[in-house]
Amino acid sequence: MYIEKVCIKNFRKIGANGILFNCNKGVNIILGENNTGKSAIIDALRLALSAGDYRKSLYVKPSDFHINEYGEQAKIINIDVYFNELTSEQATAFYMLTNGKNLSKAELHIEYSLYIDKKGIQRVREDIKGGHALNNVPREIYDNINLLYLAALRDAANDLRPSKNSRLANILFSVAKTDDDKERIINIFQKANEDATKDNSIQSVESIINKNLLNIEKDELQEKVKVSLVSPSFDSIASLMRIDYINNKLLKIPEKEMEDLIGELGITKVSFRGKNICKRIGKTKDLTVNLEQMFQYEEYRDLYYRLIHLAKNINSDIAQNGLGYNNILHMATSLGDLQEKPIDEEISVLLVEEPEAHLHPQLLDLLFEFFRKANNDSRIQLFITSHSPTLVAKADIDSIHIMNFHNDEGSLVSIKNTALNDIDKLNLKRYLDVTKSQMFFARRIIFVEGISEAILLSEFAKLLGKPFDKYSVEIVNISGVAFEPFAKLFKDEKNKDRLKIPCAIISDNDKCTNNDDPYCIKKDERIYSKIDVDLLANKLKNGAISYRAEKLLTYNGDEIHVELAEKTLEYELAKITENVPLLLEVLKNEHPEITSDIEKRVSPKNRNKEKNEFYETEEKIALRIWVAIHDCKGSFAQRLANEISEIESKKRTDVSFIVPEYIRRAIDTIIV
Repeated sequence: MYIEKVCIKNFRKIGANGILFNCNKGVNIILGENNTGKSAIIDALRLALSAGDYRKSLYVKPSDFHINEYGEQAKIINIDVYFNELTSEQATAFYMLTNGKNLSKAELHIEYSLYIDKKGIQRVREDIKGGHALNNVPREIYDNINLLYLAALRDAANDLRPSKNSRLANILFSVAKTDDDKERIINIFQKANEDATKDNSIQSVESIINKNLLNIEKDELQEKVKVSLVSPSFDSIASLMRIDYINNKLLKIPEKEMEDLIGELGITKVSFRGKNICKRIGKTKDLTVNLEQMFQYEEYRDLYYRLIHLAKNINSDIAQNGLGYNNILHMATSLGDLQEKPIDEEISVLLVEEPEAHLHPQLLDLLFEFFRKANNDSRIQLFITSHSPTLVAKADIDSIHIMNFHNDEGSLVSIKNTALNDIDKLNLKRYLDVTKSQMFFARRIIFVEGISEAILLSEFAKLLGKPFDKYSVEIVNISGVAFEPFAKLFKDEKNKDRLKIPCAIISDNDKCTNNDDPYCIKKDERIYSKIDVDLLANKLKNGAISYRAEKLLTYNGDEIHVELAEKTLEYELAKITENVPLLLEVLKNEHPEITSDIEKRVSPKNRNKEKNEFYETEEKIALRIWVAIHDCKGSFAQRLANEISEIESKKRTDVSFIVPEYIRRAIDTIIV
């Protein structure tokens, strides 16, 4: 049994149009920038799955009702949860949520309505119904739902402290299932109580208290007390459970004492020493034991537990740990509580907000694998919100759901429901590293094919008065021309989800590169020492754009704006006469001799020289610069970006720079 889909309307950021959340049976990762409605989804699930509980951790308030762009507040919140694949036992337990016929499916409908009470105060009314017929739902049904919520701001040290409702206590109640289990544990503590009461110091404490009681009460009450460690009841014992951090990894022990323990446990010296667990300390008769390594071997487990009692300060309070490690402890313990609960007639759901808090990327990788395994082994359905590109890069494509804010309402897009086919998803997964994953947290996106565009675009935007940081624009360098998997995330197709984020694709039209094009420019024609600018100019005039560019143009539309450079970015830059002096200045650092040759050919009016008999047309100069830059694109772009930054900040006024028109159009499209 699992949650198949959730419909939410008029709850916080989610408006009247609502969202439809098509869930996965296993892991669901909800991404998005801040304040888009991710927590609203998690809290809607918390409300729906615990609506019938007598003790709730979350209630709907009047402020939870959606307020639209006109300042009008909704009067009704709807949360509808649809379950699928119920077993026969689960169908019995959740019968009032079924339609009585198809028992593999169930529905839970929660409605919250605003009303004014007699005192004129806004109140919230809750109505819980089940199944298509809207049956009344008995509270007992909620006993069959295992729900665990881990908030974004976790106080792990405090949450793991001993108490009757702690996670540790809950695990103990789950694993000690029978009366015999409970009786065995109680007997251990009763014996400890008896041994403690025989101690002189504890008897003295008891005597002092009883003596004072006698002095106060005189002969009236004559009450007496008994001092013990803990009340011999299972509830009291469970409330004492605590976690300590095993601090020591090494133990120093006399060789004779170790030999006695080894002999007592029947462990041979040869097999023990062969594991390199134990070493002599210099020329002394003491040994160093690596407890951490010893624990890895099952045959030495008994010896490990004997030695652990000899170690100094072996246990440290978890308050001494860092926040990251305590968060791991918190999640491991909480998930253990959920795993140990019976699941024959239940659904188990784990809601986690921002698991990446306080964790470094490698530890986050391990945690995500732990979550995935928990789903596979324990059939726990997971819902995770995150701001972590590291987590996105690790996750399965189909597990990702993107929450964004569009037209004053939250919207949710599941990648599995977009226009991507299975091959597209494999390609997207291959390209989706930590850097590219940041696009799911942006408000505007520009895809580029190479490092030159990625370096220069931010500086171009500043020159145009539209800095990307101000408008939350993410530049995604796909390091190639495989735009299609990314474009399909935004493509509007019938019955398919799409990301409703302003998106532009900037690429080259790569004219004259098709192998069957008679005007195809060959590799050796792009070598400056062999350059024939008349030939290149003729080919560019008559050649066709690449098949790849033609296909990319088919994605151009209202939802995706595609802009192609004439040939390449570098050619477009050099076609602008005002840019040539700065381009040659930068190029001189890479190819001084080539730059000198080009400078001789630049028209006098463009290079402030009185006489030059060899100047060429602006197009031919652009072709020469394009060929010259071909082998140094990255370093050239970096140097050029530095100079453009100087121009934008008015530190340089001796040169000018104009952004190519196709790039201006792309930026203007996503930043209106």
